[in-house]
Amino acid sequence: MATRRALPTLLCACLLVLAGCGAPFGASTTPDPTPAATGSDPGATSTVPPVGSEPSATERGVEPGDPDGVGESQRVAVRGGELPFNATVVYRRVERLLGVDAPAPDVVIEDRDAFDFSTIEPRPYQAALGLQAGSVSNCPTFYPASGGDSISITQGTLSAEAVELIFVHELGHMFQGQASGSVEMIELGEASTYLTGGVAVYTTNQYADRYDKRWNGSRPVGVRECLYDHAPGTYRQTAGEVYFGARYVEWRVDEPTNLSAVFESPPGSAEAVVHRLEPGAEPVRSLDVTVDGGDRWAVGERRRAGEVELRAWLHAGLSDERVDTAATGWGADRLVRFGDDADPSVAWVLRMDSEDDADELAAAVADLETDLESRNATSLRSTRIGDETVVVFGGSESFVANATASGTAGTVTLTAP
Repeated sequence: MATRRALPTLLCACLLVLAGCGAPFGASTTPDPTPAATGSDPGATSTVPPVGSEPSATERGVEPGDPDGVGESQRVAVRGGELPFNATVVYRRVERLLGVDAPAPDVVIEDRDAFDFSTIEPRPYQAALGLQAGSVSNCPTFYPASGGDSISITQGTLSAEAVELIFVHELGHMFQGQASGSVEMIELGEASTYLTGGVAVYTTNQYADRYDKRWNGSRPVGVRECLYDHAPGTYRQTAGEVYFGARYVEWRVDEPTNLSAVFESPPGSAEAVVHRLEPGAEPVRSLDVTVDGGDRWAVGERRRAGEVELRAWLHAGLSDERVDTAATGWGADRLVRFGDDADPSVAWVLRMDSEDDADELAAAVADLETDLESRNATSLRSTRIGDETVVVFGGSESFVANATASGTAGTVTLTAP
């Protein structure tokens, strides 16, 4: 059973960077007027000195006290605009920070609109649980960015430090293949959900500390907490995966060059990530769920949702303290989808670590049911199986009213009406 404690709250900064791969980035700040050097190629910004000149140590990306070798070989081409920093210097710094030697990416400057969180519509199972779209309050404007062999960045009205940290974040994604050692990302299973974004934010944190970069006075993990605290229901789960993942990586890793340790011995569950448990310290409890969809209800995906997703759902109508109390003590779960996209319903079987934990979750779910139904967000009903298991039905009224659950705490049968 994870230790019950309140999660820390950091000051919310007015700048935010999300995970890569097309996710929203950035925040509105006063732009830094310092331009990048302009090269002879009109379509690219040079990040290195002209041919024939002797670059300074900083321009070479080799700073006093840095070892030779990693982080000295390749140069970054910037196209579509200018960057307010030397991309080659930053790229080499991140190589040295992580102790990797990776091909240099191209950087493409784009001019895209700020990201609108209210456009993220609920997925079918989210709609069945009553999660709704909405805007992000108290965290300013965000912009898209993506990574890979080519990194795209929209600068918008970002400060120079903001754009630099966005670039570092994308490099953190790009370098994970080398930083993970002999472990393939596909081998990580559920853990990859938390490590992919968590390692990128951890890398950005370490870079920000080493080179004295801040987002309006805050470290990257602090602004990640801002998004988690204020994200709409349709995005809070994703925000939580990155935020809790970053905290977990920072706790597990003693040095940025030792990232392979967290990949070689990854967390076994979202519970381990949230509560920063040693691998194997809190095994997922036994839970066997059998499903009978009947003649009417098609049975869709069946998966473990985990404590981060449970917290994201409870946040739809409960206070932070109540969420922490209700979700702590998670032992295992199965989220089962019924119906199609036009008429989705779900059954969520949650086995807790003890009867007391199940009592607290059941009471919280009952209050959440009242809140969501008062807003006509969905229909919900919950029931108990044994001392430790709570089953939640959500979605269409006919399904919620007539679906049943039976069995024991560790062996549950779901029957659709």
